Amino acid sequence: MANSAETELQAELDHHEHARAQMAAMRDLTEGIHRIYSGDFNESTKNLGLGDVRSDHLFGWAMANYTVPRLADLSDRDIALFFGRIWMDDGEDFHIGRRHIRDEHGDPIVLDWRAPLAEQYYRASAHNRRDVAKRRRFGFQGARITGFEDENLLLGEEVASDILTEEIERPRTGPMRDIVATIQPEQDELIRREAAVNLCVQGAPGTGKTAVGLHRAAWLLYNYTEKLDKAGVLVVGPNEGFLSYISGVLPTLGESSVWQVTVQQLTGAHTALAVDTHEAALLKHDERMALVCERAVWGHVGTAADGVTAEEGLLITDGGWRWRLGLRYLDEAISNARKHTRTYTAGRKAVEDAIVQGARRQAEIRSGHSPDNKWATKLKRTESVRAFLDAVWPKLNTKTVMKKLYGDAAFRADATRGILTEAEAALLAGKPAKPTAGDLLISDEIESHMKLREPSESFGHIVIDEAQDLSPMQCRVIARRSGKGSVTVLGDLAQGTTPWAASSWTDQMRHLGKEQVEHTELTTGFRVPAVIIELANRVLPHLGVDVAPARSIRSDGSLDTIATSDLGDGVREAVAKALAEEGLVGVIAADERAEELRSLLEGTERLEVVAASLAKGLEYDHVVVVEPAEIVAAPTARIDGSTSFAEGGGATIESVGLRHLYVALTRAVSRLTVVHSRALPPEMEA
Repeated sequence: MANSAETELQAELDHHEHARAQMAAMRDLTEGIHRIYSGDFNESTKNLGLGDVRSDHLFGWAMANYTVPRLADLSDRDIALFFGRIWMDDGEDFHIGRRHIRDEHGDPIVLDWRAPLAEQYYRASAHNRRDVAKRRRFGFQGARITGFEDENLLLGEEVASDILTEEIERPRTGPMRDIVATIQPEQDELIRREAAVNLCVQGAPGTGKTAVGLHRAAWLLYNYTEKLDKAGVLVVGPNEGFLSYISGVLPTLGESSVWQVTVQQLTGAHTALAVDTHEAALLKHDERMALVCERAVWGHVGTAADGVTAEEGLLITDGGWRWRLGLRYLDEAISNARKHTRTYTAGRKAVEDAIVQGARRQAEIRSGHSPDNKWATKLKRTESVRAFLDAVWPKLNTKTVMKKLYGDAAFRADATRGILTEAEAALLAGKPAKPTAGDLLISDEIESHMKLREPSESFGHIVIDEAQDLSPMQCRVIARRSGKGSVTVLGDLAQGTTPWAASSWTDQMRHLGKEQVEHTELTTGFRVPAVIIELANRVLPHLGVDVAPARSIRSDGSLDTIATSDLGDGVREAVAKALAEEGLVGVIAADERAEELRSLLEGTERLEVVAASLAKGLEYDHVVVVEPAEIVAAPTARIDGSTSFAEGGGATIESVGLRHLYVALTRAVSRLTVVHSRALPPEMEA
């Protein structure tokens, strides 16, 4: 029996080497194509003599650029080329891997995990075989296959996979890894939802919601290539540290064309040169500001009586002719423009066109023929038409509206009446020389009423992670970049740590402009051990959100507490014990304490010191949580994109500190140590 297993393993190793050789051949072929067409492009740019034939410049450019990402995809990374194999009832079998590899005859020797047939590998079970007779999982270290285990589904018995468990529990040694080898059936179902579906995933810590979002992006690009290659896919994350952590996932899945940005970059907050007070920041992120912006723009539209009198109407001199349009016709034109146009600029043009159409009808009746477009252009330039339009629908730009909203008290009172209190409206007063992040949100909102965005500025699909932390106004910025595309929204209401964090996914999806949404909740944890989840679940009921507690499939892991009179000594002791084990260590503390510890632990390998306000989305093998009471009591940090809590106003928002603690307690995927010199928060007690 042992010899048989060894023979099979050798056959699999041989197949893996064959696949590697064929992928190298695919790369060689692609390199050859790249050389040919990049050569054609270079040749076409040179000076040609009279009568010389010019190679197809644009085709050469397109082909040369097409091969660049394909060459990157075919790079021989330090990753096994396949991780699974299935035998079907009809006798066919398929190896499942990270990308499609074919042999010299064009036949597949490794099937891409995103291919429709690969769904059977992930979802087949002893109770629902999906025509799968046997499933094989491979163990691997880097690019080396180390062994395999088989699951005979015909026996009708569920069998735990040691290889699957080992891969899930494998220590972290750096940025986030893909999970193609460990995707669970409920995750696979979400990943493979069709492109038109707006998906909202509420996920408890360790349930793999971020991985689901990234793998869904890769799956969509593979299965909806023509649509999404043109429209593009965008991933929006909470901060630079998070993007750095996930940056390697999509390239290992064969996708390098996905844009990955922070919400600050998308909204322009990273360019803000000034910082709001805490109160002003809260207001500028409030959904009521959208109504203020709408009124500030469209409130400029008047009635026909603002431009002409009832007796005179609009009198237009056209050479020897005179055309007159009455108040009723003009008011109807204004009303139709307001009703049927989406932007202020388009509305003004619609009124202008209606004026020309009214004059044209009179000209047709009186002269017997219809004037041409040259006549129409000339008519629009007449003084009476220009004066009327400027009176009832004045020209505007975003800068002008912003200046009036902030600097003109009477205008601001009109724009905010019935929406904001007088005290709130006063927070908008002033003429800031430098914009804040909140000002940029307001500017983007106003701009959306002025003109439509260019199609190139919208995306076919947007993946939004940690979406519970977005304010309504930030959501609206993202919604305008989504257009008619779909979204995958990921987050955990219990981990909402901004002053404007969402308490309802229904409301958050409304702010994101999506009405038809599929909601789902992931509660089974694969990353965080049960002993750690149980501690975090003590805190969960105190967070004021209606989410189900997580449960973990992992019975391993450890939880320790160090009570000390000297916090520095306690942290050093905990770190020393953590570094004695394999894996990455994260020390998480309140923001000011983290700065202090960073200098204390500087230069220690395999260790990162993280402020509690920035720990969300990160994972470490061993986490040392320092002084939980400080984390709970710390002021809200980095409000409105600022770089320190002091700049953000330094206010403490109810339950935000407790949520930072909940996040910190759920970052460990193996071991957690809590170090404290003060009493632990009562919410952590059983």
